[in-house]
Amino acid sequence: MNQWNRRSFLKAVGVGGATLMAAPYLVGVARAAGVGLQNQLRHKIDHVVVIFQENRSFDHYFGTFQTKNGQGIINLLDADGKLDGRFVGFQKNPAGIPYAILPTPKDIPGFQTAELPNAPFHLAPYIPANDNAHWDPKHRFFRMSAQINNGKMDRFVALAMGDHRHLSRAELDHYVTQRIEFDLAHPSGPVLGHYTGADIPFYHQLAHRYTLFDHFFQAMTGGSTGNALYLAAARSCVNPKAPVDARSPYDPKATGLDHSFFDLPYDHNGILINDLSPTQGPTGADQPHVLKLSPPPEYQTYPNIGDRLSAGHVDWAWYNENWSLVKAWALKTAFGPGDGSAVIDTGRLYEAHHNPFQYYARWPEYVKQGHIRDSDDFLQDAATGKLPGVSFLKATAAHTEHPADCAPVFGMDWVEKLVRAVTEGPAWERTAIFITYDEGGGFWDSAPPPQVDEYGFGTRIPAILVSPWARAGLVDHHVTSTASILKFIETRFGIDPLNHRDRAAYDMMGAFDWDQRPEKFDV
Repeated sequence: MNQWNRRSFLKAVGVGGATLMAAPYLVGVARAAGVGLQNQLRHKIDHVVVIFQENRSFDHYFGTFQTKNGQGIINLLDADGKLDGRFVGFQKNPAGIPYAILPTPKDIPGFQTAELPNAPFHLAPYIPANDNAHWDPKHRFFRMSAQINNGKMDRFVALAMGDHRHLSRAELDHYVTQRIEFDLAHPSGPVLGHYTGADIPFYHQLAHRYTLFDHFFQAMTGGSTGNALYLAAARSCVNPKAPVDARSPYDPKATGLDHSFFDLPYDHNGILINDLSPTQGPTGADQPHVLKLSPPPEYQTYPNIGDRLSAGHVDWAWYNENWSLVKAWALKTAFGPGDGSAVIDTGRLYEAHHNPFQYYARWPEYVKQGHIRDSDDFLQDAATGKLPGVSFLKATAAHTEHPADCAPVFGMDWVEKLVRAVTEGPAWERTAIFITYDEGGGFWDSAPPPQVDEYGFGTRIPAILVSPWARAGLVDHHVTSTASILKFIETRFGIDPLNHRDRAAYDMMGAFDWDQRPEKFDV
C-alpha cells in the first residue's frame, strides 16, 4: 500500500508545488465542510435510536453479502463472489496443527453425521436460522484474545467451547498452557458457520436499502457486560477493592493462547473484564458470593452518555423488554438494608448485566426520572411522536439473538417490529436508527480487529444504519465501534466526549447524504 505524505496527496488531487502555500486554506475548507455536515445533522435529525442485540459476528451474518452496486465489501468472498481460498484449512488446534475435518457437536441433530472441511460453511442446513439450538460458543476476555491470536483469527474453532475454569493464581502461574487448552477446551466447528440473505432476509434487505458498516468492531474484547458499559460510557467499571483472587495476574495488553482460560472478573487494575451482575435491583446471581464481587456503584461516578444528555437537557431512555415486570425491584439493593431484596429470579425475562446504567451510583435517579422504560413504551412513543432524543433498545433473552437463548430469526422479527414502529410513526424523517450487537459471541470473523488500547477492539460485528438520510446501498469502510455511535450522539446534541475512545471515533457523517430527498420506508 502506498504511503501518502502531504505533498503526494496534494499532487494527486491536482495541487502542484506552487500551490502548497495554499494548504492552510485547504485545511480550512475541510474544517468548514465538516462544520457544514454537522449543521445538516442538527437540522435534519432529532432522534437517535440504538438497537443493541447479542453475540453475532459480521461474517456470521454478512459473510456472503454482495452489494448491488458493485461496491467492495470485506467478507468471506473474493472478487469473483466465491469463497476466498485464504480461509480454507486455516483453523488450527492448540498445537498449531490445522484441522483436516472440522470437529462438530454430535448433540445437535444436524451435525450427527456431518463431515465438514476446515472452511467457512453455510450453517442453515445444520442449525436453521429459526432453530434455537442449545449451543453457545465461549468468548470471555482472555479466551477471545486467544481466539483472535494476535490477528491470525485461527483459534476460534479450537477454543470455541469448554467450561470456564476458576483456577487459583498459583495454578495459573504453574499450569502448562497447552495442557489447559487440550484439557479444558472443546473445539467446535460451527463457529465457522454463516447465514445468508435467504436465512435472515430483513437484515440483508436493510443493508441493501440503507447503510452497512463492514469495519464495525466490538468495543471491548470479551462478553456482554463490558460492551454494554462501553456503549454507555466508552469504558468498563472499576473496583479498587476487588480482591486479589478476583483479578487476573496478567496485563490485558498481553495477548496469546496462554490467557485463554483465565476468566477472573477483573484485570490487574481492577477493571471489570468479564460479566458480573449489578448490585442494584432488579438483579440476580446464581451464587451470593459472586454478587459480592460485583463492582460497587459508589465507584462508578464517572459520566456516561445519559449524564451528558441530561446535562444538555436532552431526553433519553433505555427501553428494556419486560421492564414493567421487574421495575418494582429497581430501588432495592443486594446488600445493606433489606439484604438481598434486589435479588430476584426473573426466569431470563430480564438480564440485569445487559443494562449498563444499572451499575452506576446514579441508577436510582435514572429510574425516578423516567429514563428506564419498557420496550412496549417505545412502540407507543414511536407511534405517538413522543420519542426522546436518544433511545436505547434491549431485548429479553428470547429476542436478543444470543445463541442457546434465541434463534436469529426470533431476534430479527423483534428488531423489525421496532424499526417499523419508527418508520410508520411521525418521527421517521428525522430519525437515525443504528442496529448493532454487543459482541461477536465467539463466532469467527475474517477481519483482524485493530487494537486501540489494552481492552479492544474485539471481534467485528454487524452494524446497520437505517434512516431516510442514509446513503442507499453504501458499505461504509470506516473503522468504527459503539464509540462512533456515542460520537454521533455527541455531535448531534453538542455535548462533550466522555474519554479518548469517543473523542477519536469516526462520527458516522460519511454514511449520510443530507442532499437526498427523504423517502418512505420501503423494505
